[in-house]
Amino acid sequence: MIKVLSALLIIATFSVLPGSSQAEDGMEIRDLYYNEYREHLLADDKGPDNLSGPISRKYNLGTQEFLRDTAIAYSFQWAARFFYVRNKNSRIFDTSLSKWWDNISQWPEWDDGDAFFTNLVTHPIIGSLDYLFYRQMGHSFWVSALGTVVQSTLFEYTIEGLVETPSGSDLIFTPLLGVPLGYGMEKTSDWLVDTGFVPAKILGYIVNPLKNFIHDRQVGVYNPFSKQFMSISGPITFRSNKNEAIDLSYSFFLESPIPTGRFVADIEIVNVKKDLGGEFIFYSARIDVPSSNGLWGVYVKIAQSGVNEISVNGDSVSDGFEFANLVVGGKHILFQGQNAVLSGGLGLVLPTAYKDNIDRLQTVLLYRRNFPVNLQSAWTVTPYLAGAAWKNIFNLVGNVSTDWVFNASKLEGNDFEFRVNYGASIGANIPVVASPVLYAEFDGYSLLTADTGDKTSLFISSGVRLGRKFSPGFGIQVPVSGPDSDVAKLSFLADFQVRF
Repeated sequence: MIKVLSALLIIATFSVLPGSSQAEDGMEIRDLYYNEYREHLLADDKGPDNLSGPISRKYNLGTQEFLRDTAIAYSFQWAARFFYVRNKNSRIFDTSLSKWWDNISQWPEWDDGDAFFTNLVTHPIIGSLDYLFYRQMGHSFWVSALGTVVQSTLFEYTIEGLVETPSGSDLIFTPLLGVPLGYGMEKTSDWLVDTGFVPAKILGYIVNPLKNFIHDRQVGVYNPFSKQFMSISGPITFRSNKNEAIDLSYSFFLESPIPTGRFVADIEIVNVKKDLGGEFIFYSARIDVPSSNGLWGVYVKIAQSGVNEISVNGDSVSDGFEFANLVVGGKHILFQGQNAVLSGGLGLVLPTAYKDNIDRLQTVLLYRRNFPVNLQSAWTVTPYLAGAAWKNIFNLVGNVSTDWVFNASKLEGNDFEFRVNYGASIGANIPVVASPVLYAEFDGYSLLTADTGDKTSLFISSGVRLGRKFSPGFGIQVPVSGPDSDVAKLSFLADFQVRF
């Protein structure tokens, strides 16, 4: 949760920075987000039909639109459930149709065992976000309040209902307290943004974070650098560098040298050696936001890491996941020729892994390839260079970076660790249906300050990526030498990118 709030803070801060953009025909793009969008979407309720300003009349919002938006919000509830829940085996997968029916066929429980903070703070906050979602989609106050009730009921009787009896207090307090809280957040945010005072506007986009992710009834992310909204369902706008940027953003482990706008959700399942048992599981979500000219961009990444059926020295580690550290970064093109590009970037790993009471994160540190992300209390600074060259359907991408890890005593006892990372991949963009990209990759690192075991691990990977706008990718990575090869046999990789 801390990392999500941090990401929203960063995006909200960017949202108030000045910027301009030129359309491909040379005409200046109108700033719909700050002017027309707010005028239409955030207008007060008007008229006896109680519609939410001009946008409701413009789109003639009715039952069909309400059901469509309800399906979107419900899908995000499931996505958040899978990402956030630590004990997925018991909280998601340990169920059946008979268990679900037994749970939901009973009267709701009033004493659900949750703490006061969960029932009267956490759930109302979730309810307020549900309300703000419907409002940003253009629905009236009362329709948005109804949507909040629907989302709370769906959560209790389907998502939670799979593993436990629905909670009566949650069914009541989520909308009863969430709707007025959301209403207050909406009006406060509008007032703060309307002041025109930059610090107030920043706070306004934090108070109502949905402003950053919904525009003109589309879900996506607002790009403050180009003053455009990058919609998930909208077309790809090809500007300078965009085609090459998409061609080069196929790797799971290398930074592409050309910034591009994208959402990325990925998962890695590491099959460990027999003496440890099962798997390490890593997954993350990332947002990349490019500048209007495509020469630079920033990104935010939140991650979770976990174990499944792992035993260390005969002791079983509890299955489940923990939040890892937040990664923020940016890159800038230093040189670009007709068939080559070189960029410089800087990544920061912030210590947001706030809980590891049953040593899940400490266990996954046995696999050291991405240890700065999983190391509690540690700060990491990662300057890097990313380059590429291409000819016809082939391309070559290379990265080199260093990790300066501070407050790193939980790894080997040293306060400081220093690592050099390097990698290269060769890819082929096949010009056929589904636009497949085939690639092979070499990665390695040298932990120069290591006190235990070898300092260097080397890996080879291969995989395929499909599509342009919507792009699933699949691959396998094998550690071929070093301490990581003593722990893991291979990794199964999968991700899904939405490019803008």
